[in-house]
Amino acid sequence: MTSISRALASLVAIVFALAAGGGIVLAQTPNPLSSSYVTPFPLTDRYQVRIIGDWLGPGLTNGLQDAFKQDASVQIQDASKSNYGLARTEQIGLFADIDKLVASTPPVNVAVIMLGVNDVTSMKAPTGTGRLQPGTAEWKDVYGREAEKLIRKLKAANISVYWLGLPVMANSQRNEAVAAMNDAVRQSAYVNGAKFIETSAGFTDQSGAYTAYGPDLSGQTKRLREGDGVGFTAAGSRKLANYVEIVLRRDLAQAKAQRNIPLAGDEEEQARVVPGASRSAKGAGGKSVWTTETDARPDGPAAVTGTETKAASAKDNGPAAGPDTAPAGAGDERREHAAFAGSSGFQGGELIFGDLGDGMTAIAAISPVGEFSMREIQRQTPLADRLYFKVLSRGDALPSKEGRADDFTWREDSATSQQ
Repeated sequence: MTSISRALASLVAIVFALAAGGGIVLAQTPNPLSSSYVTPFPLTDRYQVRIIGDWLGPGLTNGLQDAFKQDASVQIQDASKSNYGLARTEQIGLFADIDKLVASTPPVNVAVIMLGVNDVTSMKAPTGTGRLQPGTAEWKDVYGREAEKLIRKLKAANISVYWLGLPVMANSQRNEAVAAMNDAVRQSAYVNGAKFIETSAGFTDQSGAYTAYGPDLSGQTKRLREGDGVGFTAAGSRKLANYVEIVLRRDLAQAKAQRNIPLAGDEEEQARVVPGASRSAKGAGGKSVWTTETDARPDGPAAVTGTETKAASAKDNGPAAGPDTAPAGAGDERREHAAFAGSSGFQGGELIFGDLGDGMTAIAAISPVGEFSMREIQRQTPLADRLYFKVLSRGDALPSKEGRADDFTWREDSATSQQ
């Protein structure tokens, strides 16, 4: 093992050992190694999605349930109430209900919010005197703060938040208020780490005005809005849900892909990555045993070279175990690690495994320069030294290549021959 390998392995082991000693439950807290918006490991192995809305909420719920009816890993339930809104939160108990929601079992992973049809009304001024009229700058500011409070409550419970903007309305006065709501909520969502989903384009005509008819998901023209100019038909609700479905499916796919990345976690989480595999690999005296896998390929059995099972340190565990002195069961452990390396898509290089005890496994990857590492190197290159900046921003000319259109060496050759 190279000095770099030892350094990285030690760093990973220290980080995860601190996590284990501090009583941190990795399955319930945001994982610093994960880049997905939703958690890769829902505690029930099933994503719990809740719809928080007003009287439009049940229709949106039905649309989303229809969208995910073939996906058993997603459970969608309605948490809407017909009187919900942000303009009168002191009267309807919205935030008290949200407190119950975040404390529910199994824990909620995703919240889809669509509010506003009850909010075309004045709001109490922050000073406590007077009322603010819908759509004014002061009203938008207060409304945005209420949206921010709701988002923060959900995000504090590690719930991914998707806020669905309201589409255009038939009534012009209501439509102006809806536009103000969307502006206020959009800003609050961006600032507080929620995802705001625009919907207006799917429910307007070619000039951007309200229309009750339009193409459904199959492309056929159908009635999408109810006669009141606010509600949605079944086809309209399904189309509305599709805006959420597109974003949510993409994020769920990214989260599930994170499960294939070497990840420290308890035995249950590791079993989700490699079903039936055990990460326990301890040497004499219960000390951690490091195992390395070299040249693992996803398209075939991993090729194991060199000393495959080594003691964490000669001082604690004695001499390193060679191929002929490997402990009983080491072959099974190697096969498990090789299978893990192959399923994770690890391309060449070396995987280092270390059992920290209590179901915690530290995994480090040492790999040769590849596409990912090259992108990282390029990202660290100063802007002024990047090729596209030199050519497209500064206008520098690239050196010509022989035979290319910008190769004018033939002129020099011609002039030389004439002399």
